[in-house]
Amino acid sequence: MTVPARLLAAATAVALALCLLPGTRADAVVGISVLAALAPLITLLRHPAAWLMWSLVAGMLGTWAVSMAVTDISPALAGATQLLGLVLAVSLVVTLYAQHLRARPADRRRHERGSWARRADQAALAVVTGLATAQIATTALSPTAPVGAAWAPVDALVVAVLLRFACSRAGLTRSLQLVLAAGAVNCLYDMVASSSGVRLQPLDRPVQLLWALSMALFVAGALHPSAGTAFSSSSLRHLRPESGRVLGLVALAPVPLVLALLNPGGRLPWLVYVAAGTALAALTTARGAQALAASEAYARLDPLTGLANRRGLQSAYEALLLAASSTGGPVGRLVLLDLDDFKVVNDTHGHESGDQLLCVVADRLRTAVGGAGTVARSGGDEFVLVLHPGAPPVDALLRAALDGPVTLAGAPGTRFDVRASAGWVDLEEDSRLPHALADADIALYTSKATHRGAATAFVPAQRQEVLGQLGLGEDLRRLVAGGSGAGQLFLLHQPLVDLVDGRVLGYEALVRWQHPTRGLLAPDSFLPVAESQGQGAALDGWVLAQACATAAGWPADLTVSVNLGRSSMVDPLLADRVRAALRDSGLDPRRLHLEITEHEALPADAGVAALHELADLGVGVSLDDFGTGYTSLVYLHRYPVGVLKLDRSITGADTSDELIAGLTSLASALGIRVLAEGVETEEQHRRLAGFGIDAGQGWLFGRPVPAADLVHRAEPVSNPM
Repeated sequence: MTVPARLLAAATAVALALCLLPGTRADAVVGISVLAALAPLITLLRHPAAWLMWSLVAGMLGTWAVSMAVTDISPALAGATQLLGLVLAVSLVVTLYAQHLRARPADRRRHERGSWARRADQAALAVVTGLATAQIATTALSPTAPVGAAWAPVDALVVAVLLRFACSRAGLTRSLQLVLAAGAVNCLYDMVASSSGVRLQPLDRPVQLLWALSMALFVAGALHPSAGTAFSSSSLRHLRPESGRVLGLVALAPVPLVLALLNPGGRLPWLVYVAAGTALAALTTARGAQALAASEAYARLDPLTGLANRRGLQSAYEALLLAASSTGGPVGRLVLLDLDDFKVVNDTHGHESGDQLLCVVADRLRTAVGGAGTVARSGGDEFVLVLHPGAPPVDALLRAALDGPVTLAGAPGTRFDVRASAGWVDLEEDSRLPHALADADIALYTSKATHRGAATAFVPAQRQEVLGQLGLGEDLRRLVAGGSGAGQLFLLHQPLVDLVDGRVLGYEALVRWQHPTRGLLAPDSFLPVAESQGQGAALDGWVLAQACATAAGWPADLTVSVNLGRSSMVDPLLADRVRAALRDSGLDPRRLHLEITEHEALPADAGVAALHELADLGVGVSLDDFGTGYTSLVYLHRYPVGVLKLDRSITGADTSDELIAGLTSLASALGIRVLAEGVETEEQHRRLAGFGIDAGQGWLFGRPVPAADLVHRAEPVSNPM
């Protein structure tokens, strides 16, 4: 809090205390009114973006301060300024509700599910508004009611509306809560004053304590740290749960009694108040019952998609078993499906687009299953289908639900081809949901490991295979952490050779795992496990450190190439890890090449800043396995690629000359060197060199061997030209 704000807060506390003393009350009331008018001005200086609402508050409080200051001097001016302040107060309330209405689309789904509740709320508000309006009219027309007494029902209605608004919102800032409380107390003051017939009460009367309290609350609201966002749509859009929003009706319930206690000159027949109170009680009771039922229903629904959640899934599962036991027929089946590459959507287009995709998939699954079962979301991008006997085959359901691309509002112009892997298990009468989910999960694991995008039925043999993979992952986690009993990692090195003169340019470091019980493991058997369990970056870090330390002892003209998996590319500490490996080993950065593998699509910003930073140090960047996986020409623009490594599927004898010539021409135009992988014969060597490809890698030039077996010299090859 700034110094002026602290001084104003202290002065307000002193003025409020002085209002308690009859002898100083009149001056203190004027003083605290002036202080309240100054507080929003400080807020405007601190938060100029919130100028509209706080300007209205400042204008309202400023006119009221003038009204209090001239009450004894010029009652006419005091009355006019008080009326102007009321006009600004109404403008403030209308603007507040307008912002609330603009914020409502974000909660449209919740509103649609509670349409009956909205009608009950609106009916209660209509009863209160109608009753207050009738009393305003009778008071204004009554010859016995004092002048100005018609304002008292208005104040009663405004207090109820403000309290209803505050009770129905979950995200109100403390600043706005204080402002609403100040408005409610101010309306109570005006209601008491108006009902007595003297709206401009003498400043030394006890009722002025209510006025002083409202001014102090306005000061607290304006000076609170959250004042800058008090009226933002984000603080207005979050409704309370259905059970909490019943409090909004509770705020309306006392209005008939309060109106009945106002000036008798405008009082309606008692039967009217009794009828209004009875109607409000009935609406509140019905609303409470509806809110309880809605809360119980929401407890079984996923809030994002509207599908069943875990509790709803359990209910549907138990109902399925109960129906099967009563008929003695087949039970049904349980399907667990997981969206393939969903993380790519989140990383590339944002979590809002990911949520939209989940909602679209949920609607499609619900439509495809129809009355043949229940669809639930178990969390993340996983869905569970509880299918009744006679439901369509799982493959047919998935095709019906997921065929056809999806276009999302959060990514206009981008069409997503939705694909899901699934596992399913036939149920029996004694099946238990946790066991069925575990078996379906094993079948899903098998789908993802062998043929993504398909549905696999569970068989007991899968359990041992999956348990073996999980055990391998646990061993790998222990190995990377430096534990014992999991074997050891080591590096092999394969030469990268100039295709013209056979000169060895450097070596690619390839990791192997000597497992204590499974023997020698190739990267394909454990790198995917490392990535899936979050060990990929740590494993790449180990390879990087070992490769740099080994290469530091080689001749100064030889490079070392190290692969970076997806986990490393999205690691925010990538540049720091590489610099640490270079520093610890003493290796010249120009002798290190980092290879981007393309087996998984990368987010648009993954590793971009880090690789450009490292390239500025001299570290080379290669695009590995070009032509397979998620090959994208955008990578050539996004990353500082210096070498394009053509996959063996492109460098083979069955690849057209036009394709190879086109790729080499593209690389040449971009100033990128080309390396051919999978070179195994002299004929292949001569053909690739004829296209101007710079370097090669393959068994023709050497198989991967330990560092101790490397021969750092040019291999004797004939001139390929």
